[in-house]
Amino acid sequence: MSSDNGAAPPVETGEATTVQRISVRTFLTRYNAIIILVLLFIVSTIISDKFLTSVNLFNVLRQQVPYLIIGMGMMMVIITGGIDLSVCSVAAVSSILIAYSMKKWGLGGGGINTWLAIGIGVGAGAAFGVVNGFLIAGLRMPAFIVTLAMMYAGEGVAYIITQGNTVMLEASSGGYSDLVGFAMATTPGGLPYAVVFAFLIAAIFFFVMKYTTFGRMVYAIGSNETAVKLAGINSRRHLFFVYLLSGILCGIAGVIITSRSGNASALTARVDYNMSTIAGVVIGGASLSGGEGTVVMTVVGIFVIALIGNIMSLMNIPSFPQMVVKAVVIILAVLLKSLSSKKHA
Repeated sequence: MSSDNGAAPPVETGEATTVQRISVRTFLTRYNAIIILVLLFIVSTIISDKFLTSVNLFNVLRQQVPYLIIGMGMMMVIITGGIDLSVCSVAAVSSILIAYSMKKWGLGGGGINTWLAIGIGVGAGAAFGVVNGFLIAGLRMPAFIVTLAMMYAGEGVAYIITQGNTVMLEASSGGYSDLVGFAMATTPGGLPYAVVFAFLIAAIFFFVMKYTTFGRMVYAIGSNETAVKLAGINSRRHLFFVYLLSGILCGIAGVIITSRSGNASALTARVDYNMSTIAGVVIGGASLSGGEGTVVMTVVGIFVIALIGNIMSLMNIPSFPQMVVKAVVIILAVLLKSLSSKKHA
């Protein structure tokens, strides 16, 4: 009778409900960073009437440009199962060399000289990436030890070049106008061009990670490098390029750092670029064991950290309590990832 009426049998209804529940649980596990970001946005709007102002929102976006650029490299490194603790020092050296070459080496005239100075800065980042890649991929040294050592080396180089002083660009120079002009320029809608540039880089890496052989190899190395080797693929070469790209991206971030203020300092080596980008990647769902992570969720994770810092700053909370809160968020993200992995196992 029930069959003639076209009604679904009870068992099928139960199966459909189970499937629906699994889908919801999977969504909450996979995209919890988006939910956290939305909740933070709502809470921030309620807590502070300054949060939703265009000045504050564009300021948040502008501040995250170096983090977004460095975060793309950090995401790839973590997907391979590695880590890069040297990013802040590499970005600092790049930033300093750009300013130093403009002020001391006669490249402050603007135009082609600006591009040469940028090339020196990005080249320095690439050099650090080559060393990291050679030691980690070529000599199979632990990524944690290598990049920790390069972090200290980069900070030392930064202080040696600057002697602990800030390298100030001449405000009347063409190089200053080129760099700071780019940092301050906005689209007709008020969106900073630097932010557009950062999202363009993210879009490029979205394509690379999703649609290219290199992207697939990055995931494969993190999931099972032994299988990659048995398939006759040179995993070391791909791993080397991952660290090289991370260094180049740090060099590009160094350009942005110098352009934002028109000066460079060794103190940049102590900015939290490494911890915040690692946190952003992990909050975005990447596994520190490798094999997991996406560009979109990394961007979301970075902005989760950004909103936490922004709302606490608007509430005049000092930086040290902010560090504690960020640490708690990172631990919760890793814990949630661990619990979800055990459920799927």
